[in-house]
Order: sequence, then structure tokens, then C-alpha cells
Amino acid sequence: LLQEARVKFEEEHPTHGSFKDYKLALKKHFVSYSEYMHQYEFWRLTEAERNQFISRNALGLFYYDIPWKIKQKFWDKVEFLNLFSLFIYREWLCARHVSFEVFSSFVLNKECIAKPMDSCCGAGIFKIFSKDCADLRQLYARCVKNDVLIEECIVGCGELQSFHPRSLNSIRVVTVSDNSQSIVFGAFFRMGMGDSVVDNAHAGGLFAQINIETGEIESEGIDTNGHRYVEHPDSHRRIKGFIIPRWEEIKSVCIQASRVIPENPITGWDVVINSCGQIEFIEGNHGPDFDLMQSPLKVGVKERLRKYVRL
Repeated sequence: LLQEARVKFEEEHPTHGSFKDYKLALKKHFVSYSEYMHQYEFWRLTEAERNQFISRNALGLFYYDIPWKIKQKFWDKVEFLNLFSLFIYREWLCARHVSFEVFSSFVLNKECIAKPMDSCCGAGIFKIFSKDCADLRQLYARCVKNDVLIEECIVGCGELQSFHPRSLNSIRVVTVSDNSQSIVFGAFFRMGMGDSVVDNAHAGGLFAQINIETGEIESEGIDTNGHRYVEHPDSHRRIKGFIIPRWEEIKSVCIQASRVIPENPITGWDVVINSCGQIEFIEGNHGPDFDLMQSPLKVGVKERLRKYVRL
């Protein structure tokens, strides 16, 4: 992290902050360069204000102690799809577990998206278009070799897709649980940009904070480099003020799902409203990042989170 930050400071010649101050912030708060310079603008903040934020790296230390048997339920995409089948409406298959004939029939008759089983943050995901089917054996061999999960593409509802039709635009809902209760702690809307087929913020997408009481987007769009967008740069749809459809139902479904594994303290649910009007999960994350929750409004949540979990 220090080497990365040193190079960026030298390349960008920032007018704010200093490498010395960043080293101090890294030592005490474990903030990345992006969090220090762009997402939270730590160089602007007093020490008391900095104490309100929890960094991705600090959360990583907290998540480290979560038992493997719990993490596995989220990391293993097939196990997740089976465990949360009540909230899954699409068809899917694991390439290495099916014959070439089954694979061919599946991808030729459905619009599909391919996800490496070990992928995260949207890395390695690609859509299978008709042109990809020109050499099905080569595609099958690639998917088997890379242990790829093939899923039927979810078609999102028009209201959410209007921001960026090329990607499936989703809602991240973060729940906090103990053995007695679960609450919705925070949420944000995620949108793809440009030619991307994924909406993940760490893969170049946009995100905006959702008011968990009303379902209204209460911030501008933002990317992980700190750029802000009043409207989506591709569709020119205004972001702030949009109200997420069926918000109370979405929250209720996420609370219901969180009770399946109540011993997982913090879960990030990636949720869509599909074209049939069903509330469907894309995936769940046993250890969601909080930078996307804190950076749109630049409001830290550490003290609020401490009311529910022991950091």
C-alpha cells in the first residue's frame, strides 16, 4: 500500500495531502490511497472526523476471523445458489460438471453470463454472445479449464435498466445480524458504465447511496476515483432523487435471507428486480466493503456499526 501510494503521489502531484500524512493515516486507519485521496478525502479531515470511518483494510481484519465454513457458503457460487434457491429464478450450470452436449444446448438456447468460480469484484465475468458460439468446443474447453459457472442472464426491470442497459444494474443491501435479530444497515444502487457488462464499482461502475428508510437515492453517482456524476454519463438519467421500486419488499427479502446464516455478522446482498417483477439475488457477500457506503455522502459509519458488532 505504501509503495502504491508513493508512486501515485509522485505521478499525480496532488495539491492536497502529503505522503507523510498518508503514512500516518495508513498506520492508524489502514486507509488505501483511494480512500485517503478520493473516496473519503482524509486529507481534509481532523483526527476526530477520521475516526468515524472504517477502511476496507480494517474491515478485512474483522472479516478474517469469520469461520471458513461460513465464508464458504458465500464464496462457493454453487453452494450459494443451492442454499438460497428460494431467491433464485434463473437457470444455471457448472461447465466442468456437464457434458459438451448439455453445455451446448444451454448456451445456444439462452442468453448467458459466465463467471469464474473464484472471481470477485466482477473480475473475469463475460457474456456469451451468439458470435462466441461459432466454436462451441473451444468455448466449452475454456469454461471447463477456468471452472466457469454459466448462468442464464437476468433481465432487469426497465426502471433500473434505464440507467445503463448494457449491464445488469443491481442494489447492494447490507444487513447486520446476530442470533436474535437482523437489520438493514445500509444500501446503494450500482450501475455499469460504457461497454462494461458488470455494475461492480471496483470494476469501473458507478454507485449511489440509498436512504434505507425511503428507498430514495440521496447522493450523486460516484466512482472509486472520487468522480461525481449528477446524471449517468451514458444514459444522462438523473441519479439523485430516483426512488428504488418496491423498496420495502427488497428490505424484507434481505432480512429473510440473512436469517438463513444468522451467525454471519455482516452480509452484502446483490439484489435485482427482474423483468417478471421478482426480487432476485445475484449473489451474497460474507464481508462487504463499506467504502461504497461511506464515500457518496462522505459520512463514516464506524460508530453506528459498533452498536451491532464488536470491531
